Amino acid sequence: MKSVIRYSLFAWFVYTVFWVALVTQYIELGPGIIRVLSITLIQMALFYLNLLYLIPLYLDRITKINYFVITGTILFFSTFLGGFIDLFLDLHYPFTFHGVHERPTYSIFVARFFMAVMPLVVSALINRALHVRKQREESLELKNKMLEAETKALKAQINPHFLFNSLNNIYSLAQIKSDKTPDAILHLSDILRFVTYESNQDFVDLKDELKHIHSFIQLQYLKDENHSNIKIEIDDANGHYKIAPLLLIPFIENSFKHSNHEDKEKGWIKIEIKAENGKIKLTCSNSTSGKMIQSKDKTGGVGMENVKKRLALLYPNNHLLILKDDLISYKVELEINLDLK
Repeated sequence: MKSVIRYSLFAWFVYTVFWVALVTQYIELGPGIIRVLSITLIQMALFYLNLLYLIPLYLDRITKINYFVITGTILFFSTFLGGFIDLFLDLHYPFTFHGVHERPTYSIFVARFFMAVMPLVVSALINRALHVRKQREESLELKNKMLEAETKALKAQINPHFLFNSLNNIYSLAQIKSDKTPDAILHLSDILRFVTYESNQDFVDLKDELKHIHSFIQLQYLKDENHSNIKIEIDDANGHYKIAPLLLIPFIENSFKHSNHEDKEKGWIKIEIKAENGKIKLTCSNSTSGKMIQSKDKTGGVGMENVKKRLALLYPNNHLLILKDDLISYKVELEINLDLK
């Protein structure tokens, strides 16, 4: 509102100067200024009275009838006040151009009526514009809050699912009393640190997200010393790119979970992550056992649906996700524009 008052005062100054310049062509400067101010000061009073007091107090509330009654009363008195001022000025500071001194009295009051209506209408239009802008800002703020709440809810669903799988892996190693159990716990500790602290942020450094993925893969490697059918290629994250946490890991997790990579002859996993030109590109493919991924594990489907929703919420129109499942292999191609963050 302060900016509106500031700009409107400037507009009234320009408006007054314009009319002074026009009127002083037919009357001396001093009387011309008096006649112009007798009009603009009343108009300004009506403008700010309506904008700052009458509309907020009456029109924006339930008591709209009071607004029209009070405004009508003020309009009536301002019309007659201005009319009598004009009659007085016509006697003491008459115009020199033809026809003005011959105008009928009622025309003076009609002119004053329309001069009084103009600032009331303009101030009402400005108030409506400000009201619409405020509603839009509040709607956008509410939308952002809802987006943030939904994103946190989706992230909260992903984290337990991921941690349960990791704990199951360590449990399997402990069951066979494997020497790899301490290393598995160490990798899980790194993962827990990231999930507990880093993932609470809206965006994290891309290098930290990739480090988290590396810890996950190392945890998977502890299950089997033979990794000949698993091809991993992850570029170092150059630059200071940010990414929403835990967006990439569900795809990689699904590759290990749903592939038959334990079969060294028919099973395989290929994962490639490249960060270049302000974009992150993930290509993740794996062999399958001949069944749709969605029908193999219900919780896996939940995690995948959540990451799709997060992508749509956080990177609308700035990501490309392609999923291919032909019952023999499953492939994910994901590209995210990181330059926006």
